[in-house]
Amino acid sequence: MKRYFFAVMLSTTAFLLSFSCPDSWFKYTTTQGHCAISFPGKPEESTDTSRSDNGTPFQIHLATYAPNDNDVYMLGWINMNGFYPEDITMQKILENSRDGATNSLGATDVKTIKTNLGNEPYIEFSFEGKDFVGKDRIYVINKFQYSVITLFAKRTIIPQDADKFITSFKYIK
Repeated sequence: MKRYFFAVMLSTTAFLLSFSCPDSWFKYTTTQGHCAISFPGKPEESTDTSRSDNGTPFQIHLATYAPNDNDVYMLGWINMNGFYPEDITMQKILENSRDGATNSLGATDVKTIKTNLGNEPYIEFSFEGKDFVGKDRIYVINKFQYSVITLFAKRTIIPQDADKFITSFKYIK
């Protein structure tokens, strides 16, 4: 009887702990980038400098979480004020951003999932390459471009954590 009681208590404790354990996701916020997002772990920050097509230098800010060699969660953002393309539509800016991102990765089989042209415009798409699959949502808000991207070693499906990560993005005014 003691063994049965102990087994029941152990099972009950494990069950209760599954509800009371804190979420291990890490909330990342950047006031300079005007956004927040939840990563499945603590990301590392980095910055790089690049040049726009018209030669204007700009900073690329990255927050990256890679728990292993097969999974990457990344937020990238740039301030486009010095080279924002005023002469094309938001739809075209988003499509060009998608095409630039997938071309730089050497991705193929690009599928646009959704385009939102509302107050916080974005394009969301999936893609695959020879050794990887991924999903990305690119926003353009107030002349800032944000890329919320996930990359995974080649597999048949993209993990649900990708959607949780991508949809956790929040613009901060």
